[in-house]
Amino acid sequence: MPHGFERIVAHPERPAHSAELPGDTHLASLRFDGWHDVSVRVLHPFTWDAKFRGFRIDELAVTPARPRTLVSGAYSVADAAVLNVDDARGTRTPFDFPEGEMHDGVLYRTIGHSPESHERYQDAAGWCTVAGVDADGRAVALATALDRSDCVLLDLLADDHGLTVQTRLPWQTFRPAELPTADALPGLLVRHGVGDNETAEAWLRGLLAATVPSRASTAPPPLIADTWGFGTDIDADRVTAFFDVAADLGVEVVTVDKGWEDHVGDWNAQSGYAGGVAGIAALAHDRGMKLGLWVGAGNASPDSAVATAHPDWLASWNGRHQIVSHRNYSLCLGHEPARDHVLACLDRLVRDGVDWLLHDFETISRCDAENHTHDPGAGEAAGVTGWYSVLAALREAHPDLLIENCWNGGKPLDLQMIAHHDTTIGDDWCRSEENRLAALGLGAYLPPAATGAARAVPRRRPVDPHGRPARLDARAARRHAAGNRDLPPVANGGDGCSRGAARALGLGGRSDGARVLAPR
Repeated sequence: MPHGFERIVAHPERPAHSAELPGDTHLASLRFDGWHDVSVRVLHPFTWDAKFRGFRIDELAVTPARPRTLVSGAYSVADAAVLNVDDARGTRTPFDFPEGEMHDGVLYRTIGHSPESHERYQDAAGWCTVAGVDADGRAVALATALDRSDCVLLDLLADDHGLTVQTRLPWQTFRPAELPTADALPGLLVRHGVGDNETAEAWLRGLLAATVPSRASTAPPPLIADTWGFGTDIDADRVTAFFDVAADLGVEVVTVDKGWEDHVGDWNAQSGYAGGVAGIAALAHDRGMKLGLWVGAGNASPDSAVATAHPDWLASWNGRHQIVSHRNYSLCLGHEPARDHVLACLDRLVRDGVDWLLHDFETISRCDAENHTHDPGAGEAAGVTGWYSVLAALREAHPDLLIENCWNGGKPLDLQMIAHHDTTIGDDWCRSEENRLAALGLGAYLPPAATGAARAVPRRRPVDPHGRPARLDARAARRHAAGNRDLPPVANGGDGCSRGAARALGLGGRSDGARVLAPR
């Protein structure tokens, strides 16, 4: 394995499992005898369920009285909230999705609250660092990284004699009829040795830099202008005028965000766009720019042709279809016909001239449908594999295509998702303070070009008196991008320049109590 990491995955076991009372599936397990005074650094992914702390890094104590479990995957905040409620009450609660007419779908939490520092279960990216002291009094460190996007529980269990690290798949999402082989399950990459959290973070940076596509690890981020400043209030005239302003300012990639499509799931342009997507691409290319296009690849609106003709392709969970972002349904990418449809649609868009694919919303569904081509007890795992296969096939067919992960703020984060994408968005809120927090948190681990391009978005006013889109501050965005290429790692709670850099960027304590990093 690269950079001194070893992949650990054991033969899966379900020590407490029955058909009536399913149990967790235990995977990897490591023991570090003599380790004490242990802490873990956790990168919290962005989510609308906890929007004020997207990509914040927290350092949390691990003691015999305070075990920690890091919850990764696409729905980590909602899952951790359920597990903390169960931990406090001694209950067993299934994972679910909210419902109701007023529910938009970007919020996944059904019970409990976003994890707080004193609680055991913490939402986390698919990697972390651990630091402590060994029996000889030496500072020791551990770096871990997961290589799949399933919901995985990483336990850190301290006792009087050392530290145990183990991974589990929760019964709520993984209860297959038969356990698969070890190589089909999430693996844990680990490296440990003498050092501290900063040492382990450097190990992770090396591993992640070797994982991202080579052009994302070396190329400077392009300057992008995005129509999202208008929300979905766009049409052919506005897009054309927007392209004119962007080209005048030297923008390299112009992205048409949500609002161009007739129906989510079918991926045809609205009738006002002459020539459809190919016509939009020609408008960008004729002005010397590449075309970026927003898609919600794993979603289908209730009135779309695909959902109407093939309701059996929709993901079903706990007896009903999921209502997710913008009140769309999820397509089950673990179901082969649905996966083939998504790949065919994306392939058509790229052949029509899309250079930069900005995919958003849910692409990994939870599904327990009995009539799908996957085991109903392992629908999420099948969806993970299905989404990887779509991305891999798209990359093979179109090697020059740039792919950005925008799933409501760049979910999930793990080695496979990093490997399949040229960049991942940092934060989904478009507010300067939260954007800076995200840039620092992700910047502790990923190269700048892999954490979102420099992006200029017009202010939310429809048009100026001459009928043009509100002016883009693209030159400021370009200066911001150039300055960020050499940013130091995240403000990490230690003494010296890193915390000073955070203060210089205005990242101290806030009125809501949030911090860049809060040792506890």
